[in-house]
Amino acid sequence: AARLRASRPASASASRVASARAFVPRAFFGGGRKFAAAKVPAVPFPNGTPGPDGIVPGVGKGMPKWPEVWEWLNYEKRMPTVDSAEAVAMMRKGAVLLDVRFDPDYEKWSIPGSVHVPYVTGGVLAKMRLPGFKRKNEDFVRLVREAIPDKRTKIILACIWGGSLVREPPKNRGLTDDTKGAGSLPGAFELYQDGYENLYHLYGGVNQYYQDCAFDENLPEGEGVWPGDLEWFGYRQFVQKDRLKGQRDD
Repeated sequence: AARLRASRPASASASRVASARAFVPRAFFGGGRKFAAAKVPAVPFPNGTPGPDGIVPGVGKGMPKWPEVWEWLNYEKRMPTVDSAEAVAMMRKGAVLLDVRFDPDYEKWSIPGSVHVPYVTGGVLAKMRLPGFKRKNEDFVRLVREAIPDKRTKIILACIWGGSLVREPPKNRGLTDDTKGAGSLPGAFELYQDGYENLYHLYGGVNQYYQDCAFDENLPEGEGVWPGDLEWFGYRQFVQKDRLKGQRDD
């Protein structure tokens, strides 16, 4: 069933178009179906500094404020979110699931048939989970071009736990912001700039897929051993469990 788009926040960046924009439903699930909506003024492109490749990064030096990116993805690009079953159905019809997780995670557990291009990278210390040693993969967009050269391809981006285009980013900057996810949405922001248009967001990320496999026998079983079976690092996303506590950000 389709769910409704989050109402546009009355932020400073939105004030120029908020008065002209009505409540617009967006396709949350349902294979990315969208509802017809009246034309409204464009959402301003987020204010950031392009890198050497001309792309404004989703994280790191030169990145815009995340609420501006969230608003642009949600209202300008109208990026659809799909669940695990819809992602598999799309893959069977030729879509590509792009897993952007850190290398060690993908190597140990992954969704069958996925393509891997990490959004973050790091050396030995990063792979030991020591804080501060991971960095944004500066070659992310170039590597996606090599892996998926046809920019008309339907691409479902998946990180470890998803993020959200339904919940608005918290207005209190001191709060942990779980709408950003761990690479899928910032990565989509960069790929849109490079000319990819058919981008989708996997709800709950790869964690949610593995959890869904326990309840949906039609989903292909995940490869490798999912750490969620051991309840490490807050992998599971059960109702009433605080995903922000103990959740790794990679």
